[in-house]
Amino acid sequence: MKTGYVVGRVWATKRLGELPSGALLEIDLETLGGAGERVVAFDPLGCGEGERVLVTQGSVAKGWFKEGTAVVDALVVGSLDPTGETAGEAKAPPKAKTKAKTKKA
Repeated sequence: MKTGYVVGRVWATKRLGELPSGALLEIDLETLGGAGERVVAFDPLGCGEGERVLVTQGSVAKGWFKEGTAVVDALVVGSLDPTGETAGEAKAPPKAKTKAKTKKA
């Protein structure tokens, strides 16, 4: 799986019957090297622009569809919470542990 940000929607008025009805999002995938890769992913969750998402690709994405004939290679499988937050509650970052210094007399 990969993480990325939704940068926009993709519209296809003409499409194959094997492409399911639903939202197609353009996702800017996060990479360590800085040169981002963009993919178009099917979105069953209703994610919005600017949202950080979790994307799966390949046979796992295709396998999500019951019919098995979908022509989907990338699928949004999660909307990620901002770092340190779950269920709407902000958590404080862990405090750094420091050793107390003692002076010798």
